[in-house]
Amino acid sequence: MLKVIKPGLFSTVQDAGRTGYQQYGVIVSGVMDAVAFRIGNVLLKQYNKAAIEMTLIGGTFEFLKTTAIVLAGGKMHATVNDNPVPMYKVIPIRRGDVLKCGAIENGARSYLCIAGGFSVEEILGSCSTYIKASFGGFLGRTLQVNDLISYEESFNPYHTYQVNTDQFYERKHIRLLKGTEWHEFSPKMQQRFIEQHYTISLEADRMGYRLEGQNVISLEKPFNLLSEAVTIGTIQLPPSGQPILLMADRQTTGGYPKIAQIISADLHKVAQLRPKQPLHFELVTLEQAEQAYFQLEQQLRLLETLLNN
Repeated sequence: MLKVIKPGLFSTVQDAGRTGYQQYGVIVSGVMDAVAFRIGNVLLKQYNKAAIEMTLIGGTFEFLKTTAIVLAGGKMHATVNDNPVPMYKVIPIRRGDVLKCGAIENGARSYLCIAGGFSVEEILGSCSTYIKASFGGFLGRTLQVNDLISYEESFNPYHTYQVNTDQFYERKHIRLLKGTEWHEFSPKMQQRFIEQHYTISLEADRMGYRLEGQNVISLEKPFNLLSEAVTIGTIQLPPSGQPILLMADRQTTGGYPKIAQIISADLHKVAQLRPKQPLHFELVTLEQAEQAYFQLEQQLRLLETLLNN
């Protein structure tokens, strides 16, 4: 068992998400930063095992069984029994050890990955928490003081490597594709959307980020739009003229014009943006987006091959 002493600001159990059910109105959920989650699990020689996602401020946990853990994602100061421990490195854990995670200093989300994953009920093929529907994860909610979360005892030997993930987060501009309603906006509005600097609003959570810019984006000729499917990274434009960037807990459909779409290769970077942090866009072609995805996947698979040998 893992005993929650302090849950942190907003901590939930998540995995890669609940796919295949959006036509029934069930959202995908899942981790916000899929790259950090994937690397954390690879260090433990496993794939898509449920982890704890911590937001902005980490928690304090006591381990009641021997195991091994990896801290991944945004950099934070963490200790085991008051001794500092690194990010992206397997940490052996003994019964009674206490992990303390502080504020996330570089990024917005960090992950506590554990050998074998956390043992929570799998619903519709996933262990991810869906807060608004109160199911999945641990009791369908954020973690609370004195929660006890199951995990399997582990004595497996692991590599002592520490992974440097800077290469996955170094690019500053967030790349995007034209959205399905891009051409409904005038060239002036298109240029304004791409070139102006945005700030992540305080209205930012797992469902989405409201983006604040100096100038609003508007349609010259309003038109009727039926609700259509949306996905993580979709940027919608409501009547306010301030874009909304949809994230992991997004709704399944949306009725606002979709001006742009964040490319898959940059979604993990967006996941690490904090409220009041600046955001700069770069428009790319579909071919460039595909190339970026293949490059990211190639880097991850090479890392997996190295760590699994």
